[in-house]
This record gives sequence, C-alpha cells and structure tokens, in this order.
Amino acid sequence: MKTHFIVLFTLFSFSFKAQNWSPSGANWKYSYNGFFPGYVDVMYSGDTLIDGQSAKTLTKTYNGMDWSMAVISSAIGKEFTYENNGVIYLRYQNQWDTLYHFNAQVGDHWRMAKQPIVSVCPENSRLNVMAIGNKIINNETRKYVVVDFCNPDLSSLGWGQDTIVENIGFIGSYFLPYDQFEGAVDGSEGGPFRCYSHDNFATYAPHFSDACDFIVGLDELSSTFNIYPNPVQDEIYLSTEFSNAFTDYTIYSLDGKMQQAGPILEMIPMNHLTSGNYILEISNSKQKQFARVLKVD
Repeated sequence: MKTHFIVLFTLFSFSFKAQNWSPSGANWKYSYNGFFPGYVDVMYSGDTLIDGQSAKTLTKTYNGMDWSMAVISSAIGKEFTYENNGVIYLRYQNQWDTLYHFNAQVGDHWRMAKQPIVSVCPENSRLNVMAIGNKIINNETRKYVVVDFCNPDLSSLGWGQDTIVENIGFIGSYFLPYDQFEGAVDGSEGGPFRCYSHDNFATYAPHFSDACDFIVGLDELSSTFNIYPNPVQDEIYLSTEFSNAFTDYTIYSLDGKMQQAGPILEMIPMNHLTSGNYILEISNSKQKQFARVLKVD
C-alpha cells in the first residue's frame, strides 16, 4: 500500500509540474513588428507527441490591418514546446532546441532557439545570463533570469537586455528570441511583449498599458489621414495636422516591398515611381498611419 501511495504521489507531482508550462488557456500577445499595426497571438491549442516526446502545440495568429486597410486575422504557423526540469524546449528542423532556461545561473548561456537560414545577427548567437531572482506576480512567486543578447563569443550584440520570467518567457521581447532580429529587416512575426494569461492566471502586462488586443485607434480606422493630390503624378502633400504631427514616411508597393523612405518635409516626391498603387506610411515615435496612393503618369 505504501509503495502504491509513493507511486501515485510521484505521478501526481509530475503531472502538476507538467502543467506549469503552457497550461489550459495559456495565451501570449505581442505587438506586431511589421508593416502594419496589430498584434501576434500565441495560444496553447493542444498536446501532441513528436518522436515519443509529449509536447505542447502553440498556434500563432496575426491580428491587424492588411494592405487594403481592412482588419484581418491570419494564421502564421505553429510551434511545439515542452518543459523538462525548468528548461523549455522548442522543436525546429527536426530537433529540440533550448528556448528558455528558468533554472539558469549567472554566467550560464545557451544558443538562441530557432536559428533561421538568413539572419542579421551571427549564427549561433547566444543568451547570456546576467542576473537571477524571484518576483511576485498575481500572488505567485516566479523565477526570472536577466539575459543579454550575445555573439557566439559572448560579446554583446548591443540590442540590450531582457528578462525571462518563469513559464511566461520574455517580458520585453518576442516569444522567439531570434525572430526579433529578423523582424528588423523583413517585418516578420512578432515584436515587444504585451500580455500573458491562462485560465487560472490573470492578465500580466508589465509594460503595455492599452488593451491586449489593441490594433489601432478609431481615428486611424476611419481614414482621417488625407493626402493630395490622389491620384498623383509628381509629388504629394499632407494636411497640416499630419505634416506637423508625423516625422517620417515610407512608401511600399502592394507586395510589401519598400520603395522609398525619408523625413516628412513640405512634400513627398513620387515622380520616379512607376504608375500603380502604393501604400504610404507616416510615423513618429509613438504611432503609424497609412493611406493608399495611386501613382499615374
């Protein structure tokens, strides 16, 4: 009887621990780091078995605006993860890679997970632990590790440091550490952390003050961004309120490729562009707005 009790207790303890990472309702939200305003939603969507390893399926969805200025929701793939002794593993290219290490000590380091084929930071870049500690979140004590984004030789990449919180992950950066570097170039996937919650854990949003599913303000959705003339042959002008409030512009083709960019002055030249439809983005340090532009000869 005693032996049975020990076995049952062990199984119960393991089951309880296994639920810590990505339990029912686990949901992460990150600001989108691409061409348009929106957010990326990462959600636990079920369990699976990969090469004999039980794993959590995380489904990723982009919610935001598209090139037609419509609000859309679009699937952007899945990730497969599991936890073992405080280490979260991520499946990539048919192998398991370390995503987070909640039990790491100062001086420990590991390769950033999910290395792409082409990147703006060196292959085998690493996360180097600079500090560790505990913090209280929703009346729960959770470990955290502060990491620096480093080159393979552990010299800093100069991107700053971030904090990884137990069973949440980065609270400043995107879910996948390597992808944020790609996002600086190709606009792919996620940006800064917004919120985390699960069925028994209230929303945690240490650095984001808006609603977790905020896309754009009502003014942006109601197309108050005016340009003239439109269609345009040579140059376009912004209404005074926008030329004064925004500092920079970027023009994209409808397939998302940047055509030109610069500071907003008295006018924006378009005479060298071929005829067709474009997207004009205007921005300042806090927001972006968009408008469709028709270039004619």
